[in-house]
Amino acid sequence: MSSSDQSVDLNLIKQVREHIRPHIVQTPLYRSTTLSEMLNGDIYLKLENFQFTSSFKERGARARLNSLTNEQRAKGVIAMSAGNHAQALAYHARQMGVHATIVMPRTTPVAKIDQTRYFQPEVVLHGASFDETIEYVEERRVKDDLTLIHPFDDSTVVAGQGSAGLEILEQLPDVDTVVVPVGGGGLISGIGLAIKSLKPSVRVVGVQSAHYCPVYSKFKQEPWTSERNQLSIAEGIAVKRPGKLTMPILERVVDDMVVVSESSIETAMFRFLDIEKFLVEGAGAASLAAVDTNPDIAKGNTVCVVSGGNVDPAVVADIIQRTMVRTQRIVRLHSTVQDIPGSLSKLTNDISNTDSNIVDIYHRRSFGSSTLDATVVEVIVQLRGEDDKASLIKKLRELGHTVSDPDQPAT
Repeated sequence: MSSSDQSVDLNLIKQVREHIRPHIVQTPLYRSTTLSEMLNGDIYLKLENFQFTSSFKERGARARLNSLTNEQRAKGVIAMSAGNHAQALAYHARQMGVHATIVMPRTTPVAKIDQTRYFQPEVVLHGASFDETIEYVEERRVKDDLTLIHPFDDSTVVAGQGSAGLEILEQLPDVDTVVVPVGGGGLISGIGLAIKSLKPSVRVVGVQSAHYCPVYSKFKQEPWTSERNQLSIAEGIAVKRPGKLTMPILERVVDDMVVVSESSIETAMFRFLDIEKFLVEGAGAASLAAVDTNPDIAKGNTVCVVSGGNVDPAVVADIIQRTMVRTQRIVRLHSTVQDIPGSLSKLTNDISNTDSNIVDIYHRRSFGSSTLDATVVEVIVQLRGEDDKASLIKKLRELGHTVSDPDQPAT
């Protein structure tokens, strides 16, 4: 009987946990005082981004590698992944002396390829689409007699992820709600099975991005069609088809499913960085986004599973900028200034006297309402003092400046 055919139950989860315990991190779980106050609840964080490769995937990868026969170990394993599963499998395969072949689509970001190559597997870039890559994986598996390690549709992998559920119950025995990001369903199936088997009263809630929500749609019995090449900041859970093994388990152990917007995920990522001072990827931040935008699901002691922390620094920089604009910590103003020496200097000095910081300034003589004796200036300002956008505009007008809000319709 193959690993993917074996049934998953509490006994298997406990057995797998003992085998992987020495090789993975029992990640921290703690109450976030600030987030609890902000969201008017009791918010606990299960920090799977504290694993060595910064995601929960290590649990399932190590569990599946441990289950290999000596013959399978000698021949090696293969997997298709452009993200956390690739790194987790490559890392633990190297620890065990097992040759790993990781197949990635050609469109995989260079940073992820390099992070995976660090653990010295054989990395193959093949295919422009998921289907092309999968086809190649199957060809290599048969040709070289390799063992396929599926990222979620495998009972031992699911059991490995379920070890996180056992830890949650040990670390917070009076837990009431657990919110889990959902892609293919391996993590929530394992956690849900572990928790429901030992404490059925705990509510298990899954969350998906509105851009990729096939599990939510099937759970709610609503239609969903994926858009070709649609991108999501939560790429770790951007899975178009739930697992054949995981979906029936999920339907048994999950109490509710919610979807969250891309902007709410970005806001949650920013809050983790700004408040908790650690980096969380989009998929990992989805649980906090769910509690933020669906406060009714956060009943009692609520654990947000932070599934991973692998994110490109350039993406983080963009998210910080967009979130600061969205929350009006960075704003833009239009001011009409006299086209004479000293007028622009007076505007910038008056802004700096409010303790705000000018990020950028555009002197547009050829656009807008510029005239022979005046020009429109756009100023990008980071608010640092007590002012919000409206009060800053009011102060500048009182100082004699002609200032308007370009993001408000003209009256």
